[in-house]
Amino acid sequence: MRQRLPLLIVVCLLITPLIRLAGQVSSVPPKRSTQAGVYSAEQAARGQDVYAGMCKSCHTAASHTGIAFQKSWEGRPLSELFGYISTKMPKNEPGSLAAEEYADVLAYLLKLNQMPVGTTELPADTTLLGTIRIETAAHKSNHR
Repeated sequence: MRQRLPLLIVVCLLITPLIRLAGQVSSVPPKRSTQAGVYSAEQAARGQDVYAGMCKSCHTAASHTGIAFQKSWEGRPLSELFGYISTKMPKNEPGSLAAEEYADVLAYLLKLNQMPVGTTELPADTTLLGTIRIETAAHKSNHR
């Protein structure tokens, strides 16, 4: 028993830092940018349809692009924009769309702002959207 106890202590001392390191790696997801192609063309097309049916009567697409969009959202996580549109829009029935429809509209807004298309769809999950930073093409070209 005496020999096992020191061996157990040594094993614990060796394993504990590895467990801590594994926890740190998995709890800090990498931050991506909207310039990495975070939505699909199909999703943006669905978002355009939702926008035409639910948003266009109050907003023009141009009101969500360019300098206005950049000043409001540049550098912020996509989860903030998703949260805003999903709790405040449509104006007469806030929060009335399905989470996936809000994600589709978000994809359409990214397309309107000339962010590259990717192969996967944006999730309707604020935790995952929180790992993606909004970076417009104008911002990217200014920082080269």
